[in-house]
Amino acid sequence: MRGDDLREFNELSALEGLRILITGAGGMLGQAFARHLAQQVPTALVAALDRHAFDVRQREQAQALRAWRPDIVIHCAVCSDVNWCEDHADAAAQVQIEGTRHVVELARECRARFFYPQTFLIYDGSQTVDEATPPRPLSVYGRLKLEAEQIVLEASPQALTVRMGGFFGEHARDKNFVGKLIPHLAGLLRSGVDRMEIGDRIWQPTLTDDLAYNSLLLLARGEAGRFCMASHGQASFFELAREIVLRLGLDRRIEIARVPAESMARKEKAVRPDAVVMRNAALQARGLDRQRTWQDSLAAYLDHPYFTGMFAP
Repeated sequence: MRGDDLREFNELSALEGLRILITGAGGMLGQAFARHLAQQVPTALVAALDRHAFDVRQREQAQALRAWRPDIVIHCAVCSDVNWCEDHADAAAQVQIEGTRHVVELARECRARFFYPQTFLIYDGSQTVDEATPPRPLSVYGRLKLEAEQIVLEASPQALTVRMGGFFGEHARDKNFVGKLIPHLAGLLRSGVDRMEIGDRIWQPTLTDDLAYNSLLLLARGEAGRFCMASHGQASFFELAREIVLRLGLDRRIEIARVPAESMARKEKAVRPDAVVMRNAALQARGLDRQRTWQDSLAAYLDHPYFTGMFAP
């Protein structure tokens, strides 16, 4: 854990004693932010509020938090089900758009710095992405997230927004590909199935711990504007699944078969790019890139009893 590294602990020392509000703290990324702050910035006063404690759609709930006067607002509240958003655009907009307006208003009235995590799905995958790449979302989810980012930057020019690679993390609470795949593999093996098909869409599997730590470092350094942030390297879902099987010692028990991305895309309501690969150009220019290769972060993530215990004899 990074919390065991004194040098990296000191990198966040500028956040000591600040009042930090996290919206959507029940989600994967929000949990990672709250954990890093608790472990590495123990004097920070953190209000990590999930959707039950703070429904961002309700302006009066946002206004009620003015009395707490946060110094930093980390806005993780989001409708994260991309396919659901495709069929429920208006409901999703209540969280993504109106909720963001309410939280930005709160931050502005408190003169708090604002952090907005952005999705790689604002891009169409036609080119390698950096901070200068024009977004072109293909889904309702991506369009709403891009509109919300624009609201943030127009209302708060000193806001920090980070466009993140697709992430995994939080073990039992992981609702994304890695978190769903591993229990599914365990179920297939229990049923005697020895083959699974996975598509070859390309992305950058990025650990929530790495994203949260690196984002907090940007906040500690007073950075603003747009950043890209993703693990080093790239992988298809097929390659990632094969690596997981190898890391868990399952390669002799189940075969991971590659299938074209289009065959998997037909099962999805929302259109996703076939490949999104980001360069951490602004991070590297400032000497602030703390991302690892996806293989290294995956290995650290899988070395946990939650995963290894699923396949114990």
